[in-house]
Amino acid sequence: MSQSAFGSNQLALLIIVLGVIWLALILVALYHISRNNTMGFIVKVLWFIIILLAPFLGSIIYLIWGKNKHF
Repeated sequence: MSQSAFGSNQLALLIIVLGVIWLALILVALYHISRNNTMGFIVKVLWFIIILLAPFLGSIIYLIWGKNKHF
């Protein structure tokens, strides 16, 4: 096996792992929003839109800042 094929496989594995982590982060944020009873409907819709338009950044912002806020 050549060196370039080995590096290519590692890169592919890294991309797959990062993709799974990214998807899990988005799903956790969307699940938490949908189950949050203290949040109004309009606020939930706005968070969904933010997460769908900017998935990675939106879900991180929600999980760090918006998760514990009462709107």
